Amino acid sequence: MTRQDLIAALWHGRDPFADPPSDLRAADLQGWRSIHPYLEEAVIEIRPRVVIEIGTWKGASTLFLARTMAEHDVDGTVIAVDTWLGAVDHWSDAALFAELATEHGYPSHYRTFLANVVRKGMTDYIVPLPLDSVNAAELLHLRGVTADVIHLDAGHEEASVAADLRAWWPILRPGGLLIADDYDRLGGRFPGVTRAVDAFCAKAGVRGPWSLRGKCKFTKPN
Repeated sequence: MTRQDLIAALWHGRDPFADPPSDLRAADLQGWRSIHPYLEEAVIEIRPRVVIEIGTWKGASTLFLARTMAEHDVDGTVIAVDTWLGAVDHWSDAALFAELATEHGYPSHYRTFLANVVRKGMTDYIVPLPLDSVNAAELLHLRGVTADVIHLDAGHEEASVAADLRAWWPILRPGGLLIADDYDRLGGRFPGVTRAVDAFCAKAGVRGPWSLRGKCKFTKPN
């Protein structure tokens, strides 16, 4: 599917980047492992038409994927799925809560994300989808959208990651690649992510996961 196909399917033809406000926020590309070999290799080797990123934050990794597409003449689109409301850890930790940049009692990072994409000139490669993970997966299923690559970087609790994997596995095409962030066999900050991924891979009978510098990847069988 082209970007215009995705805009028609997900936004009823209304491009969310059309007519950006004149008072764009300053660039703010805070992120974690946003530039990673697994992401770059996925774009260069697979040349995906559709990449879905679940958990986008301010868009640093989204923009890295889009920029890699542009640099290697890959005619693809990154669907950026996020509520832009933060995760459990943002609401339970006072220091992380401050990162939500609330305005009138509501997190405001969606505006930051849009501004970052516009400022970097990558609107032709990205489609935001401001929904929670499970509802976004259901919408894409209803619209017949499948992904060549999925980058999962949403919740960090074991139950949340397991639910995301179940919801998005049917959206990934056979032979497609799934990359998960915050994976660390030594425990790391979010051991629930590793437990959920390992359990899912064992149950699904997939090869892997292979891990490198805080991310893992595995392929859906054909």
